[in-house]
Amino acid sequence: MISSDIVIIALAGFFSGIIKTGVGVGSGIFLLPTLALGFPAKLALGLGAPLLLASDAIGLRYYWKQWLPRTELARLFLAALPGLILGAVLLPLIPGGIFRIGVGVFGVFYALSLLWPQFPAAVLLRRLFGGLNARYAEEGAYIYGFLGGVSTVLAHAGGLVWSLYLITAARDRRIFVGTTIILFFVTNIYKTVSYVYIGIIGPDDLLKVIPAIPMIFLGSYLGNVINKRCNYILFRKIVLCFILFISVSLCI
Repeated sequence: MISSDIVIIALAGFFSGIIKTGVGVGSGIFLLPTLALGFPAKLALGLGAPLLLASDAIGLRYYWKQWLPRTELARLFLAALPGLILGAVLLPLIPGGIFRIGVGVFGVFYALSLLWPQFPAAVLLRRLFGGLNARYAEEGAYIYGFLGGVSTVLAHAGGLVWSLYLITAARDRRIFVGTTIILFFVTNIYKTVSYVYIGIIGPDDLLKVIPAIPMIFLGSYLGNVINKRCNYILFRKIVLCFILFISVSLCI
């Protein structure tokens, strides 16, 4: 008889695969509340890394070399590295909920500034962050790269932070998703090793991910189909709505 744990992991893997290859952001944050239905919060965080890594490996097949130019990608990775290390140091010391709320509030206002530009407060934020991205593209890559590195270790929220940069830096939806996948693939390797080293998950926990791999494959395939058939304007709105929904969830 299939245990409830396996069902939860498989369903989480399926929908995270759709989100990963279809939208490019939100799969990690989606996993936390889903896995928390059957596992303690810390264990849910730890199990999310190998699940995401499996979907990343599949996603690379659909988006190979469809990412930002090497120089821009290198800046993001270079900035993310100290953030990853800092996140691994902070995780055992502080509750991730505090940081998640901060990321959530930031994401809510950013998404609102692009979805409803006529809103007064949104106009101010749109001009601020839009101006920063336009005038200081290189510095923005370092800032968002570092913050994404920290937040992805603490809350699987790196995609939310990186998307704030990629929503303007990426040329089209395939570049957007492809860049997030290569970022996730590398950082989730580090996160999986770090979670094992810190003691959040053990080798036995990693084996629980294996039954979910076929569902991750199916979800990734469906997400790729959805992405190919979606025009860029609609895609942009979907991404922003995902950011808004995820950010509100983080705040709650």
